[in-house]
Amino acid sequence: MVVRYKMCVLYAFIAGLWISSAPFVFAGTSAETKPSTERVRSCKILYAGFVGAMETSNRQGSGVVQLRDTLSGPGYTDVCAESFLAFSWESCRDWIMSRLPGNSGSVTEAGSKDTPRIILVGHSAGGRSMLKVARDLRDKGIPIELAVLLDSVAITDPTVPSNVKAIAVFHARGVLMFLTSKNIRIENPQNTAVIANLVVKGASHLSITRDPQVRDVVLSTVHALLQEMHSYPTPSR
Repeated sequence: MVVRYKMCVLYAFIAGLWISSAPFVFAGTSAETKPSTERVRSCKILYAGFVGAMETSNRQGSGVVQLRDTLSGPGYTDVCAESFLAFSWESCRDWIMSRLPGNSGSVTEAGSKDTPRIILVGHSAGGRSMLKVARDLRDKGIPIELAVLLDSVAITDPTVPSNVKAIAVFHARGVLMFLTSKNIRIENPQNTAVIANLVVKGASHLSITRDPQVRDVVLSTVHALLQEMHSYPTPSR
C-alpha cells in the first residue's frame, strides 16, 4: 500500500513536469481561443481563475470554472470573469491589462476609483501561474484585492507579493499533499492579510475547488467590493 502511494506521488510529479514543458498538448476550449462576449466596458471587478494542469479551462467540474460562470451570470453585470489553463499566466496577465483604463501600466491614486478590482484564483499548478501574474502586476503598481490558492503546486514559488491585499489558502489531504505548498511566505505582512490557511476536511485535490468555503470567500469579497465601489459619488459632468 505504501509502495503504491509513493508511486502515485512520483507519477503525479513526473506528469506535472511533463505538462509544464508541453502545455500545448491540451486541445480543450481555452480563454485564448474562444471569442469574448463580455461586457468589457462595465468591468468593476475582474475575476481570473487558473484550473489545474490536467484540466481544460472550460471543465465544468472545476469550481474555478463554476465561479467564472456564476460571476458571468445575472446579478453580476459589473463583473468580468475568465478562466485560464494552468500555464497560461501571460494570457491571463494580458486579459487583465486589456481591461484596465487606457490599458496603462501603474494605477494612480486618483484613478483607483475607476480601476477594476482584481481577484485571482489558482488551483494546483495554476497556483504558481497565479503568483506569477500577481508579481507582474506588482511590478506595474497594480493591486490585487484577493488571491486564493487551492491545493497549489507551488512549492518552489510560495511567496505572495506585496500588492496582494488578502490571501486565502486551502489544502487537501491527498496524493499530492507532499507536493503542494503548505507554508506560504508573505512579502510584506503589513500589506497582505492571511484570511484563511487551512486543510479542508474530506476534500480531494479536485473537489477542493468546489468547497463551499472557497466559493464563499470569493463571492463575499465580490459583494463587498461592489458595495464599496457603488458607494463612490458619481463625478459631476
